Amino acid sequence: MTDDADLERTFREGLRHAAGRAEVGLPLAARAKAGARTRRRRRWAVVGAVAAVVTVAGVTVVVRGGNSPERSDDHTATEPTVAPVTEWRAESWHNLTVDVPADWGWGTAPLTMSFDDTPVLCGGPGADLGVDGARRRAEGDAPWVGRPIMLSDACLAAPFQAPVAPYVWLGAAVEPGTEELGDGYTQETVEAFGTTLTVASQDPGLRRHVLESARATTDCEARLPSRPAVAGMPIEGLDPVHSAQLCAYQKGEDGFDLVYAATLDEATAQALYAGDGLGSQSATNLCAGKFDEYLRVRFSGKDAMGSAELTADWVVDPGCQQVEIGPGFVLPLKAACLAALTRNGLPVVLRSFIGMLG
Repeated sequence: MTDDADLERTFREGLRHAAGRAEVGLPLAARAKAGARTRRRRRWAVVGAVAAVVTVAGVTVVVRGGNSPERSDDHTATEPTVAPVTEWRAESWHNLTVDVPADWGWGTAPLTMSFDDTPVLCGGPGADLGVDGARRRAEGDAPWVGRPIMLSDACLAAPFQAPVAPYVWLGAAVEPGTEELGDGYTQETVEAFGTTLTVASQDPGLRRHVLESARATTDCEARLPSRPAVAGMPIEGLDPVHSAQLCAYQKGEDGFDLVYAATLDEATAQALYAGDGLGSQSATNLCAGKFDEYLRVRFSGKDAMGSAELTADWVVDPGCQQVEIGPGFVLPLKAACLAALTRNGLPVVLRSFIGMLG
């Protein structure tokens, strides 16, 4: 019995020493309070640490090794859950091209009015247009790539609310730098190829991928001194057509700036080049242009009478619904042709498709 009493006394002495070594005084409370001012995942880590100390100080159970559900040793468990991106697409604005997740929609980005330097968000937040072509303005929780274009006359002034979805902004009125937005979102803005690139996400890997993908635009000219025009065309035409590159331009301060670019798939390119959706009544020239914005569609294919790979250009005026398919040879556009050209982000980029703001 004496041995049992000695063993119990020794055990209790050990517990008292362990409790005395636990940091449950002011220093620990100060660290917990400081941690509460950091991001949410950091706060959870601090709370977990306090719970572990209280367990020791309460002299309840001593666990050696293993994992206890009360502990927060594995900090990665509190990181936001972000699905890995497996498919990317290119997005262009002026001389900047970047890669964004292929399933993100399109929307707006902060811009400034001529009478005020305060950045405003006119549309969104979130994707105004999904990759499926569905309008999403009322939802606001879909990831998007935005351009500084008004999509609504209801504008929100900066600072904006904490994001509920990640985004990439091209050419936004945002100063370069890094900002913590809350809920684990970090926004990074850099100057790249003559404009700004902004990316906000809970995933540092995604932000890094987008920023590192920044490059000069090559598939379309970044700026044209005047509206695009058709300089020539293959005499026998193209057959078959392999693809088509779409470049959208708006009139800027010095010429016409690239605002959007996309590659049309082979089936769409072939159908367009075959004349599906074109009228037959020829005009002498493109109209004066309602909105000073144009699409250049460059078809790539095989010479119909040979083996050489050639290109042929169209210039589309979406406001007047006309297309120049050869020098001075202009035809009207039908709804089917416009629909084929706009199965992408164009409906929220060009004024011709945005229409009346509301």
